[in-house]
Amino acid sequence: MAPNPLPEEVLELIIRFTASIPDLTIPVLSPKTTTTLALKLLIRDRLPTEYVRNRLRLIFSGRILEDGSSLYQSLNLKDAAPPPPPRSAKSRGKQPLRDDEDGARTVLRKYIHCSIGDVLSRSDLEEEARKAEEAKQALLQNVGQASTGSPADNGHVPPATQGPLGFDRLLQTGFTAADVATLRASFLAHLSNTHTPDTMPHGDDLRRLEERWLDTDAQNSQQIGPDGSSIEDDEGSALDDMFWGNIWGFFWPVGAIVWGFREDGVWTRRRMIAVFTGVLVNLVFGFARLTSSR
Repeated sequence: MAPNPLPEEVLELIIRFTASIPDLTIPVLSPKTTTTLALKLLIRDRLPTEYVRNRLRLIFSGRILEDGSSLYQSLNLKDAAPPPPPRSAKSRGKQPLRDDEDGARTVLRKYIHCSIGDVLSRSDLEEEARKAEEAKQALLQNVGQASTGSPADNGHVPPATQGPLGFDRLLQTGFTAADVATLRASFLAHLSNTHTPDTMPHGDDLRRLEERWLDTDAQNSQQIGPDGSSIEDDEGSALDDMFWGNIWGFFWPVGAIVWGFREDGVWTRRRMIAVFTGVLVNLVFGFARLTSSR
């Protein structure tokens, strides 16, 4: 009996929103036959009620994904890492065969940024669904023709043209100045949690951080935070702020309040909150000791 062909590679998309929405994970079983419009419909079905009718723009590596293109083409999956080599005949003879090993799907993870725009009308939403179905049928037809013809340069995507750095380059891909300003305001709000007003990046430094945030994708083994550092580093910084803030607030409450809260820029907002909780814990212990001694 001939062995069954291996299933297509599974694409796991991590959708990051410009609004205050948690990241969304969407598995795509067939990237070659799934269009960007189809992905938008999948995202729209999982959005909170207040964002279901808003316009969606999907950004990958600093460029907006075309609605009619397949995810395989738009995300450059042709250049992704190859699957692990098959097992040798010797090792296969010594180990029991399992269906879940021979038929296992390899998972490829990609990060896509999603900008939420203005509210669409009912006719616009219906037209989006109609175009998604038309694009799917056209893509299925093209894939069928490509499988019988010669493989030319299918799946090749030209590299993004060089332009302004940071969010400013989104102006060349269909974003308005208001969209860029909203995206930058959200980005700066994230940075304020890990930077004091004196250490907030400006100018070219801010543009480079925006560039790194836009260019994050699944080729990195670790996730990248809004400030350009890894998520693991940001979690370590958060633990430091919480630990030392509570220590200072508990053992040195008066000095911490007078010195740290006297002017802006001494501590980050996160450390100030930790100091405040340390002071509260100190007051609770003091009150408990005072009442127990009576």
